[in-house]
Order: sequence, then C-alpha cells, then structure tokens
Amino acid sequence: MATLRIGTAVLDGTGIARGYLKVGDMPDGRPMQIPVLLAQGARPGPTLWIHGCVHGNEACGAFVVHRLMRELDTATLSGTIVALPILNITAFRSKARMSPFEGFSGGDLNRAFPGKADGTLTEQMAHAIYTELKAHAGYLVDLHTAMTADVRWALFPNAPGEVGQKSESMARAFGFNSTLPAPIDILAGSAMMVAARDGIPGLIVEAGGKGPAFTAALVSDVVERLRNVMRQIGMLTGTVAQHGPLTYFSNFAWVRAVQGGLFQRAVQCGERLKAGTVLGHYYDLWGQPTGEALSPQAGVVLAIHPGPIMASGETLVHIGLDPREV
Repeated sequence: MATLRIGTAVLDGTGIARGYLKVGDMPDGRPMQIPVLLAQGARPGPTLWIHGCVHGNEACGAFVVHRLMRELDTATLSGTIVALPILNITAFRSKARMSPFEGFSGGDLNRAFPGKADGTLTEQMAHAIYTELKAHAGYLVDLHTAMTADVRWALFPNAPGEVGQKSESMARAFGFNSTLPAPIDILAGSAMMVAARDGIPGLIVEAGGKGPAFTAALVSDVVERLRNVMRQIGMLTGTVAQHGPLTYFSNFAWVRAVQGGLFQRAVQCGERLKAGTVLGHYYDLWGQPTGEALSPQAGVVLAIHPGPIMASGETLVHIGLDPREV
C-alpha cells in the first residue's frame, strides 16, 4: 500500500493519521494551517474526500467529520478517507463566514475554487486545498449549514455522463428529501462544481444552522447517512438503505427582505410554499405588528431567517423551485 501524504499527515498502511495542511501565512508570519485526518482501510477501494467549515461559522460539519472518524473501524474499510474538518481556519477562529483578513475582495471560499497561487488570501487557500483534492479525491462530500437547526437539504452536480450519475447515486444514498440536481452553471467556484468538471463526483450537504444551531441527533443522523454513501460507493459492506422518492427541484431562489424590524418566522424548513404564503411577521420596537413577509413564489423552504431581528436586505428565505417527487 502506497504512502499517503497530505501536508504533515502521513499514513503508511492501515490506520488513521493526523496532521496539518499549510494554506497560507498569518500576519505575524506563522503558517496558516488546517487540520487533516487520513484513514486507510485494510482493503483497496476509492478515496472519499470530506470537508467542513468552508464557511467559518458552519461548525456542524466539523462535528460530523470528527464523529465519523472517531467511530471508524479501518479494519472494515475499503479504500481511503481524507477528512478536513475545518477548511476556513481564520474564519472559524473569528466565528465568521469569511476570513477577517479579507478586505474588499469578497472572500467566500465556496466561490474561490480552484483558487490561485498568487491570488487573494481566500484564492490562495483554495489553491492549496484544491491541489490536494484533485490529486487524491475519487468522491467529494462538502458539508455546510444554513440559518436554522431544521435545515435539511442536499445538492449534487447534474453533470453529463458518469460524474452526474455517480453524484446522483451519492445523493440518493444520503437521502435528504429536499435535493437539487444542480445545473452545472450555478455555484461557480464551489469545490463541488469545480471537482465535477474535473471528473470527481460530489455532493453538498446543508444540515443545521450557523454557530450552535444544530443538535447531537443531527450530527448522528448525518454521520449514518455518510456511512450509507460509503456503502453505495463500495467503501463499507452491508445493504445500502433506500430512502424512497426524493423531492427534486429545478433551481433555487434567494429572497431578500424589503422590510426590517423584529421578526418571527411562520414556516419551517421543508415546508411547501404557495405564492403569497406568510413567511413571518414583523413588529416595531413597541411590539406593534408592522407587516407580514410573503413568499413571492411557490416552492419548498430550504432556509428561513431565524429572527429575532432583521434589517432590510438580509436573506429572508431560500426557496427550492418547482418541487417534484422523483
């Protein structure tokens, strides 16, 4: 079995190794490093790359990676897992979506792949990460969260040929009911879409909310669903659980608030919407009702502003369009 090396993590043979991958430099000159976990099974098989905290305030993914790797028995594993629980380390330390060292250049790591060796900080981070991903990954799972603890949806690249077919089989094995076969021209710069263009099947999972807005039960559920994906791609033995028909949609729409104030949502994630459905209620500083937020179109709720306060222009709701059972 060949030696596996990513950054300072080195693994010879069956087992688990830990280390760091350098993705940049801190302002004081120290290396900017992200944690790496490697696992090799007792038998040959594919390489599954899993990462979390592309956005630093989306901690649920890190807990999923940690639990999956803690409970992993490499004696029963076929193939290799490369797991990076915290991709955007400076954003993670700041409990923010993007790095505090980004100024006017944007800084969304989920729009920066494959990156640039001489680009902005986020582009350089993306370059360091994607260089290893492209070299090693046979499959990709990218873990994210949205706004509230009840977020549960997934998307896969609806690419032509084998990449799209394998990605869809991963999504069905994962089994979140709300699932987007993502048009290949959206989410440009996401690791999933760039990897798909490079022939690597993948899946983005949106589970739970920002910061502490997730539960231990959700972490356990996502871990078990990842194990089912691993059965589907031949890394674990056992019967692949079937989740039945999923609700596919054609694309998604981000809807911005046109009013501000105290806000209480009136819908839950996964709920079907009609045009005009009441999404929530606004109140002024004296507690008097000032209006209702209405859905501009039909679909399914993927994410909804949690309240309790909202400024105009904030994301009100994320809607999956044209839902249908498949």
